[in-house]
Amino acid sequence: MVAPILAIPCVVMVDVAMTTVKRFGKLRLAIFPDHNPPHFHILGPDCSVSVDLRHFKTLDGRPFPANASEILEWAKAHPQLLWELWKELNG
Repeated sequence: MVAPILAIPCVVMVDVAMTTVKRFGKLRLAIFPDHNPPHFHILGPDCSVSVDLRHFKTLDGRPFPANASEILEWAKAHPQLLWELWKELNG
């Protein structure tokens, strides 16, 4: 089941398996019902990177996408949204 959850300038859709928060060209920022520490994923055709929500540092994954700075800046500008989604999906 997919449903919009917040009125924000981008479309956020919740799915049981994952939440795509925002798309950046071929890349997307996603949050999964996942393990600690709280983090989000940058996913694309040639990359899969986990980024810590507390410090915005890479936890794991390769290769780091070329336009990751744009994604990280967006994430740093929207921490409340990312934390709310993390808590909703991970309790």
